[in-house]
Amino acid sequence: MRRLMLVVTVLATAQFSIAGAEAANPDGTWLVNQRVAFDVFQCRDALCGRIVWLRNPALRTAEMCGRTIVWGLTSDGPEQWSNGWFFDPEDGNTYNISAQIETNDRISARIYKGISLFGRTEIMTRIAARSLPGWCGTEPSG
Repeated sequence: MRRLMLVVTVLATAQFSIAGAEAANPDGTWLVNQRVAFDVFQCRDALCGRIVWLRNPALRTAEMCGRTIVWGLTSDGPEQWSNGWFFDPEDGNTYNISAQIETNDRISARIYKGISLFGRTEIMTRIAARSLPGWCGTEPSG
């Protein structure tokens, strides 16, 4: 009986440890430097993001709204991802991206071409859906 209890305790502890090692999922809508907002979604075994708002009204086109802006971010631990890609709708370039959750409502993302050292850090903040004027897919009121 004592061995059975020990085995059950070990298995329960191992299962808890494995569950704790899974990546956090930063569900929701994220704003990047007051320029673009995107919704996070799972794609294959990675995190991706789809454009839902753009600062520049000229970019709020059918081609841009709903476009995948982040893809391929794979988990490096419970709160960090790497090996992803980031499309910048304002300059039209695609960059490498890695990201780390700092708080429940803040992600620090490293955006770079080739070598992280020569990139920039962008802070992403969680926002409420449809909380900015000019949200993709909505008609202006008037």
